[in-house]
Amino acid sequence: MSGMGEKARTVVTGVDEKVSNEGSMMDSVSEKVTGVSEKIKGTVKGVPKSTSKSTEDLSKKIDVFLNRKSDQLIKDWELATKNDIIDFEKRYAKVSQDLSELDEKFNEYRGSTNKRIKKIEERLNKLENIDD
Repeated sequence: MSGMGEKARTVVTGVDEKVSNEGSMMDSVSEKVTGVSEKIKGTVKGVPKSTSKSTEDLSKKIDVFLNRKSDQLIKDWELATKNDIIDFEKRYAKVSQDLSELDEKFNEYRGSTNKRIKKIEERLNKLENIDD
């Protein structure tokens, strides 16, 4: 039976070596996991806590971009500015006023022209009726 005892000790010793090897592997894995968890924590800290802050930041960046590039955007997209609209409204008011004046003058001209034509027709009728 002493042979079996030796075998048992050898097997137990072999297991002990495997366990210690696996223990060192576990330590290595534990170190790697700790490193990964620190990276994850750092990444998570970089993410804003609320989306409203990140939305504000994005909005501010867009505003800065638009302010810097506004003249070029207006030109490229053929956009109208507030000053363009004000100028257009003034010109439209002027044209509307001019059209009203032209309409009045045209009506006056039509009236005077109709009177002249009527006088000419009367004179023609007199000339034609002289022979009668």
